[in-house]
Amino acid sequence: MSRPDPRRELVRFARLAARQGYMVASDGNLSLRLDGERLLITPSGALKARLRPSDILEVDLEGRLLAGQGQPSAELGLHLAAYQAQPQAGAVIHAHPPLATAITLAGQVLMVEALPELLYSLGKVPTVAYATPGSAELARAAAPHLAGQRAVLLARHGTLTTGPDLAGAWALTEKLEHAAGMQIAAASLGGLQTLPPQEQARLKALGGGQAQAAPLPLALRVELKRLPATSDFAVEKIHADARGQAHLIIDDRAIRRVCVLTLAAGAGYRGGHLHWHKSEGFYVYQGRARAELVCAVSGERLELDLAVGDRLWIPAGIAHRFAAIEDVTFVEFTDSPYRAEDDVAFNF
Repeated sequence: MSRPDPRRELVRFARLAARQGYMVASDGNLSLRLDGERLLITPSGALKARLRPSDILEVDLEGRLLAGQGQPSAELGLHLAAYQAQPQAGAVIHAHPPLATAITLAGQVLMVEALPELLYSLGKVPTVAYATPGSAELARAAAPHLAGQRAVLLARHGTLTTGPDLAGAWALTEKLEHAAGMQIAAASLGGLQTLPPQEQARLKALGGGQAQAAPLPLALRVELKRLPATSDFAVEKIHADARGQAHLIIDDRAIRRVCVLTLAAGAGYRGGHLHWHKSEGFYVYQGRARAELVCAVSGERLELDLAVGDRLWIPAGIAHRFAAIEDVTFVEFTDSPYRAEDDVAFNF
């Protein structure tokens, strides 16, 4: 059997997405890998319901236009980030299904812990913090979540799914929208009840965990930055003058919750948990601390010593705790508000 024409396949799924209301007007975008160096992608500004095979563009994995007329989708960077994180992916779909998007508009996460089918097929569905659609910031925000993760929600901006082909990526888009609908319905009936922890772990082991690629090493997933001490202009820095000090900690992330914490040397640990849906950052203002990190999927461990001016960003799925090497004060900031059900104790 001959392989379907790839341009016609892109058009077929774009029109399907338009019919189901997942890609309204020119919203949303799809791409399909041709080989290790090239992919096809929908053009910017094209109405999905009226898309033609001749509209499809060919680009390389650096984003350079190789064939076709017009500009590639504004979300090309998001697609490239997905292919870089998942070399085995054959297709990427970014859609705007209304119920899955509504979940994020309400500041909620998709509670896969209540849905056996999603636990089995995906294991988890993280939400990428909001960044301007079409921006390099959105691609950077999504990248840490895409390693081994075939479906994510984009805060206020829909869904992103990957698959071996367009059919596989589309199936996950439909699953996310169906799950969001059930979650909203359950909330209207009095609330969502999650599965017992033992059953959650069993379903992940049977399906979700095995279906995902091995996560990237911890050293590539966390971000550790030492803020410079300078009087020169800088967005993020420590500046000291006769009046005292200014710590300019963060400028390029969407932050929903901030707190200041202290920990005395020898007083034990802060943390000791992981989040499946939330990423966290820590900035050392005074003292020194040791961070212990464990990947919840692979079990990989990493220890980092932190001093004044160090900023550590920890994506979802990494357990963490902190011990004070000397009395320490640090600022904690997150990309999502606190939810007790996403604060999962972890046995270090």
